[in-house]
Amino acid sequence: MENRNALWMGILCALGATALWAGNYIIARGFHHSLPPVTLAFWRWFIATAVLFPVALPHLLRERAQVRAHSGYLALTALLGVTLFNTLIYVAGHATSALNLSLIAMVSPLFIVILAWLFQGEEMHKGKVAGTLAAFSGVVLLLSGGAPGVLLKMRFNSGDLLMVVAAFTFALYSLLVKRKPEGLSMMSFLFATFFIGLVFLVPGYLWERGFSIAPMMPLPSVGVVVYLGVCAALFAYALWNRAIMLIGPGRTAVCYYLLPLFSGMEAMVFLGEPIGWIHLVSAGLIISGVAFSSRA
Repeated sequence: MENRNALWMGILCALGATALWAGNYIIARGFHHSLPPVTLAFWRWFIATAVLFPVALPHLLRERAQVRAHSGYLALTALLGVTLFNTLIYVAGHATSALNLSLIAMVSPLFIVILAWLFQGEEMHKGKVAGTLAAFSGVVLLLSGGAPGVLLKMRFNSGDLLMVVAAFTFALYSLLVKRKPEGLSMMSFLFATFFIGLVFLVPGYLWERGFSIAPMMPLPSVGVVVYLGVCAALFAYALWNRAIMLIGPGRTAVCYYLLPLFSGMEAMVFLGEPIGWIHLVSAGLIISGVAFSSRA
């Protein structure tokens, strides 16, 4: 019973993180003209770090020796998951289409499953392979509009390459989370990676501010950045990391395939975009793939 409860809790955490990240994609694309990519990433993580600080401070004081002892691990994890991942997405969004971004983002779960199998010994059983293929088929159906031939005509550019790098970066981050030192609480881990990743963003932020005529923080963007910092950064990363600790990176990764489904639902609610039969069939494939792959 305890293992089953951990399984369902892990799946729910992964789904919650994915739903919050779906909003991140929609908002980031809609406001990329208001804030340059590194500036958007900097303020996102600044807000996340500031909100988390008073909660994490007692944990940091108790575990400061552990934080110092594992500073190298924390720095690498922060560089991959905080500094590079979302910044690469924001930069890639200036050079490629939303279809390309969404499709390439789905490569990340495949990277996670393969790397977890190669380097962390996660079992690659038939159910996980079948579930992953079913979920990926649903994503392809959804993104191609029911005409997979469209994918063969897609042209790839520098933005697409950056998105591939972002997907691989996120896969490496997810594997590192699984190796979190036992003496380090998730609260200390989150704050340390947020803060270090924010520090790594400072040089790029200052460089971008020197060449941008955009205001430091346009008033209409404040609410957007607060959402990105609190919901799509703080809450989403906490849920994702918790899911990895409960059910492992492989199973957690499969839930990421629900990203286009959540994006479509949120686009329908907030942008008035319709949902057709393709969305329903795709949802069925994705959900069944996630369920099948995550079976105990």
